[in-house]
Parts: sequence; structure tokens; C-alpha cells
Amino acid sequence: MENIETAAFSGQITAFSIVMTAISAFMRFITILMNWYLAYEYWKMESYTYCHWTIASILLPMILTTLIYSNVVIVSNLGKKPVICADLFWKLVLSYLFRDATTLNWTLKYNEAKKRDDKIAQIECYHRYLKEECNVGFIRLFDSFLESAPQKVLQLAIVLRYIKSLTYLRALTFLIYFISIAWCLVAYNRSNRMVQLDKYDIETKGLVVQFCFLLSFTASRTICIAYMASLFPMETFAACILHILLCGTVVFIVDTPKFGRSQIMNYILCLTFGAVYIFIFTPVSDGPTKYKYIIYLSLCFLQNLFACIIWIPLYLAILINGFFIMGIALMIYYYLQCHPGITSAIF
Repeated sequence: MENIETAAFSGQITAFSIVMTAISAFMRFITILMNWYLAYEYWKMESYTYCHWTIASILLPMILTTLIYSNVVIVSNLGKKPVICADLFWKLVLSYLFRDATTLNWTLKYNEAKKRDDKIAQIECYHRYLKEECNVGFIRLFDSFLESAPQKVLQLAIVLRYIKSLTYLRALTFLIYFISIAWCLVAYNRSNRMVQLDKYDIETKGLVVQFCFLLSFTASRTICIAYMASLFPMETFAACILHILLCGTVVFIVDTPKFGRSQIMNYILCLTFGAVYIFIFTPVSDGPTKYKYIIYLSLCFLQNLFACIIWIPLYLAILINGFFIMGIALMIYYYLQCHPGITSAIF
């Protein structure tokens, strides 16, 4: 119990964390409204194809993330009190509309316990907070890459095809998208480390460097895919599906993750990671990742290079490959200088 208490209080839930969690919960609801409003705008402009693609990029991720989160809730309650269908339904609705609401609830309860100087309650609330933050970070990852990423690829493809459609507001949304995607990955990786008591937390310098190389990779991949989609929309879509199937199947065979109670659910989850791998690599299971990064980054670099040589203009090709090479350089620096409690030989 003493070890657990030490681990529990090795990282405190600060007022800043509570405020940021509240902002995240609110922004999730605003993002949903903005996504549906964007579909309505396309419909008003009689761009029905874009409208249908936008709606599909909202509904499909919503169904997948709801399945994933319901599975997480059911698995986490195995051996405990049975899950009531009505409670599960409202948890799913609340989770979709306000993704961080439950996390915010535990941060507030932790704060109340701290004011009462109730150490036992603080430990309980902190453990619940870590568990929920890890689960929500897991789902938020899919929100970003299954919902936000396809929409931004679509919007960027429209801009690249009709450059006059680029407005200051749309440029700002692209900037926010790239920053939020990179930060989502940083938060996901950090929450995974926080729940593993044998691992050190990432320091601020490491978080900044990690954010920069993730930003570089996602910008490079998004611009490349968006430009190809502006030229060959259906062919690019088919190539992305092939990439998802390939990466998802490899993850299912190599890592054999046990997310769900059935192999079908595990394979679906691996395919959702395959969708993430269109843009960036993130480990599914704990362990050395050096050779996985080498294989993945080599595959993506060859894809980018092939597209740039044949179809993409020189100025855009330099930007795409420049971002990618900068990402590789920053990632090497991160693992050599900033990764907590680990040497380059293990990475």
C-alpha cells in the first residue's frame, strides 16, 4: 500500500490539468457541431459529393469509437458488478459528446479529497483518473485520425484543387488541426507511460521535441495524401484502404493485442490502428520499437518519394520530404537525448 501511495502521488492533478480537461470536454462538443455545420455548408453549396464524404467521415468514426469504448467499459467491469444497458447507453452518449467528461469528474473529486486531506480518497480518485485518462486518450486517438484527419485531407484536397477557396479561416483550421493531431499523440503516449508505474514521466523538453517530430510527420503525410486525393480521389482512397488492411493485419499478427473479448473485435481495433498508421506510427504494445519505426518510416518515405517524383510539383515535393526528413532527425534526437530512463540501445 505504501508503494501504491508513493506512485499515486508521484504526479499530482494540478489546477492547470483540471482547467485543460474542462476545455477539452467543451471543445469536443464544439468540434462535433462544427463538423456537422461543415457538412451542411457543402450541402448548401450543392457540393453533394463533399457533403456525403464529410458525413461518412463523421458517422463511420462515431460507430467505430462507440464500439471500442463500449468494449473498454465492458472489459473493465469484468468480475465486477454487471453493466446495465441503460447506464452503458448514457455513458456512450456522454462519451461521444463530451469525451473528457468522466476524466473531469475524477479530477474534481480528487480536488475535493485533497481539500479534506483524505489520502485514501485521493489515491482512489487519482487511480480512477489515470485509468479514465488512458481510456479516453485511446479513444481520442481514433477521433483524431478517423474523424478529423479525413475531413482535413478532404478540405486540403479542395484547396489544392481550387486554390481560390483558401480563406484565412480555413488556413487557421488547418493550423489548429496539425497542432491538435500532434498534441493528441503526445497526450496519448504520455498517458500510457503514466499508468505504468515502472516508467518515468516525460520531461517538458522531451514533450516539446516529441510534439515537433509528430507534427512534422503528420504534416508531411497529410499534404502528400491531400494532393494525391485532389488528382486521383478514388485511387487515393483505395490506396489508403490497402494501407489500412496491410498495417492492421501486420499489427494483429505481430503484436497480437488483447483489447477485446473476441478475435473479431481485436482485429477491428487493429484495423483502426491501421488507419492511424496512414499518418504516423504509434506503438500498440509495450516493448522495443526501433525496428518497427525503421520499417514503417521506410515504407512511408518510399510512398512519399514515389508520389513526389511522378505527380507532385517540385515546390510541394520539397515541402513534403523536408517535413518528413526533419521529423526523422527530431525523432532520433528525442530517443538519444530526451527519452526518460532509456538508452538508444534499447529503443
